[in-house]
Amino acid sequence: MKKPPAKGRPAKPSGMLTKLLGQASVPMSKPSSAPTPAACQAWLQEAVNDYQKGEWAQAESRTDALLAQAGVPLAYRLSALNLKATLAARTHRLALAVELYQDLLREQPGHVEALANLGLSLQKLQRHEEAVVHLRQAIALRPGHANSHLNLGLTYQSLGRTQEAKASYEAALALEPGHLQAHFNLAKWWQDAFDFEEASRAYQATLALEPRHADSLANLIFVQHYRYPPDEAAHQALLRRCAQLYPAAPEWPRRPAPPQALRVGLVSADLHQHPVGYFLRDVLLALASTAVACGELRLLAYANAPTSDELTERIRPVFEAWHTVDLWTDERLAAQIRSDGVDILVDLSGRTAGNRLPVFAAKPAPLQVSWLGYFASTGLPQMDAILADPVCVPEGEESMYVEQVVRLPHTRLCMSPPVAAPEPSAAPVLNNGFITFGCYQTLPKINPGVLAAWAHILAACPQARLRLQAPQFSDAGQLARFGERLHAAGIDVARVDLLPPVSRAQYLDSYSQVDILLDTFPYPGGTTTAEALWMGVPTLTLAMPGMLGRQGQAMLSNLGLHDWVTHSEADYVAQAVAWGQGGDQVAERLQSLRQQVRSQAASSPLFDAPRFARDWWTAMQDLWRQKMVA
Repeated sequence: MKKPPAKGRPAKPSGMLTKLLGQASVPMSKPSSAPTPAACQAWLQEAVNDYQKGEWAQAESRTDALLAQAGVPLAYRLSALNLKATLAARTHRLALAVELYQDLLREQPGHVEALANLGLSLQKLQRHEEAVVHLRQAIALRPGHANSHLNLGLTYQSLGRTQEAKASYEAALALEPGHLQAHFNLAKWWQDAFDFEEASRAYQATLALEPRHADSLANLIFVQHYRYPPDEAAHQALLRRCAQLYPAAPEWPRRPAPPQALRVGLVSADLHQHPVGYFLRDVLLALASTAVACGELRLLAYANAPTSDELTERIRPVFEAWHTVDLWTDERLAAQIRSDGVDILVDLSGRTAGNRLPVFAAKPAPLQVSWLGYFASTGLPQMDAILADPVCVPEGEESMYVEQVVRLPHTRLCMSPPVAAPEPSAAPVLNNGFITFGCYQTLPKINPGVLAAWAHILAACPQARLRLQAPQFSDAGQLARFGERLHAAGIDVARVDLLPPVSRAQYLDSYSQVDILLDTFPYPGGTTTAEALWMGVPTLTLAMPGMLGRQGQAMLSNLGLHDWVTHSEADYVAQAVAWGQGGDQVAERLQSLRQQVRSQAASSPLFDAPRFARDWWTAMQDLWRQKMVA
């Protein structure tokens, strides 16, 4: 499923906070007057221990208590300020973190750790040029400080200075060859450069150093979805490694009868204006008026992001409890889920950004289900089921999933109609006299195979144009490099419009400029396909094996648009050419389709939230009886 530009899919490269404190060997005791160095060291060590356990409020309280003491030696006061600033950064209070690091540096201008941490905080605040100044200063003071090089690399990457970023990561590795974060960031650099072969090798190198480096394994699994042609055997081998990351979780005992009301918890970082939110909104509202209203279902939310917007406020009342858990440790979240008595825990993230799969690995709920925000197996044996449909996972493909495949009768996804979407426009070919193909996918999905297919289409349709809109086109460097890729693929750049991201209202309106969407493969569109259908624009898709590969097919099939599904590159090109060569008959067919697709969509299972909610709730109840009732 496509996610908007504001949100990355796998874990983004991250900087590294410097060492907080040396080891203490003296037990903590509260000083009665001026504290001794040993007492300060012990006091700080207790605060660091709290920090490492995720007990940040207590860590900050201890730090504040020490800073309030009179006569604290300067070295310990500076360590306490560093820890307090680090706590502020870790709990998203970046402006406060910057102030505290600056306070520390006024007292000790050459404090390299504070400079490195200040640079990282400024980078997160998108004050990139300031960050560069402080990080270069840290490196000038201590050239061998690997974390300063690491954080500088991250800042350069944010500025689009990609080669300097790569050099900084390599400098960190030259200083510390076993620096896991530097290895990870370099692998992510290759991923962001869309070189998925090199990214795969780099993630493998990180895992060779630390086989249990979960972020590297997660990203390594994720990049397999972009590789063309797909290598399902390699993907399956990586999924088998997931089970080795976590200890086996105890099985929950079966029960003599189902509870009067099933308590279902949803775990997601995307409960806001985001593709997951768009597919979830109307389903939740339908459940609220049926299963929740009659007392059969009780919903609980575990929101792994502090984001709250209009969509969040719309769905929040559906939930009996709403926990914002992005600052919680995995242990605390698992304990809360157990305390809440959740019967079925539903993962809405899979291996996308903001997931809490380590919590699912601890099996805090009797029944755990993967759904919606991901399109493949999580690889976790502790995940009992994955929701699919008859098209995206046909009979015979169950072996691709660690989880039990549970097929909803029509579709695994249900789109909420876009709010305030304009009426479908006339097909632009009527005014232009030529076909405008379009694509709204992110650049990683546009691989050489896709570009080769588009080159054949445009060569055979000399009047047609291609309109591409992607978040990466807001970056001048990315725009130029993609233009070079088009030229290398044999596509006349003059026939292609490359457009940056726009507001959601402008995005929906832009479908008035597109006759036909050309899907990417093997990673097709999801949200864009559904939204395009609502705007009356068909998508030509190439169906391939797997839940992701057949995502476009599953959506189009729900509207009866089977003719827009192809099963080979040759067929994909041939059908696009047949449309793209235009003519009055083609224009009339597209205009007729434009006038009827929204009504077809509205009455289809893809947009029918009440019907989907019934199917989903029935599947949950059946799964509970099958798995948990003795």
